[in-house]
Amino acid sequence: MSSRRSFLAHALTLAGSAVGASGIFAASSALNGVESRTLTLLRKGYPNLIHDLTTDPDGLRKFLTIGESRARVPFEDGKAGKSFEELLENPDLAECVADPYPLDLNRTKWPVNFDPGRIRLDGFFRAIYGDSQNAVRAHLVTVDFCGHKVAFNRCNGAAEALARAGRKIASLVEADPKLKPHVETLGGTFAWRTIEGTSRLSAHSFAVSIDLNPSLGAYWRWSKGASLEEMKLRKAYPVSIVSAFESEGFIWGGKWYHFDLMHFEYRPEYFG
Repeated sequence: MSSRRSFLAHALTLAGSAVGASGIFAASSALNGVESRTLTLLRKGYPNLIHDLTTDPDGLRKFLTIGESRARVPFEDGKAGKSFEELLENPDLAECVADPYPLDLNRTKWPVNFDPGRIRLDGFFRAIYGDSQNAVRAHLVTVDFCGHKVAFNRCNGAAEALARAGRKIASLVEADPKLKPHVETLGGTFAWRTIEGTSRLSAHSFAVSIDLNPSLGAYWRWSKGASLEEMKLRKAYPVSIVSAFESEGFIWGGKWYHFDLMHFEYRPEYFG
């Protein structure tokens, strides 16, 4: 078990082991606390899209069948002791949600490599939102977000969630015009591309994330000389905007060690 899972095995015993009452999930007693938590989060975040859980004959690897295509993705790959870079490049689903997403900034320094939601399994996103650029395009709808018409993925309620967040933020801007610059210019939503400096697909490829005004949202790769642990930039960002997004199932890149303050990403599994 990796150090990340060891930490959670202690911290998440409160989550219990009840994953489901029927079908393959009835065997939840065979899962450890971290695995049970992972299944619970995924089933709440992606209702009707999480199917069979199977174990390989070796007993080490577990796979989850997900999405309308019933794609088979690694739930637990049996590989312990991964480095942080290895987690980014080749995670399983349990590792993707290992870091609990915090709803506050009550700390003096951000923990090193604490990036809840930044570790993603490409196969999972492909199964839920589209396995190619054209497949994602087929799922796009137009959302009115704070006066902008933006493209967003309709699957699993993502576009509806963005529309609700947009209405909340529009009301905030009306009440406090100082917030307007954050949404006056947008950095974009759908763009089939890799993350800067990597070969991994961005969440923007699946049209489930939105960047607000880039000039007001620092990004760790562009912030030369900035300490990644520093809280000043994070705490200066409007908490009301962050809270509005989080209330609709979006995580904020400001709650990553490798911060991306303009970035909001639909990840409902963190808010179950």
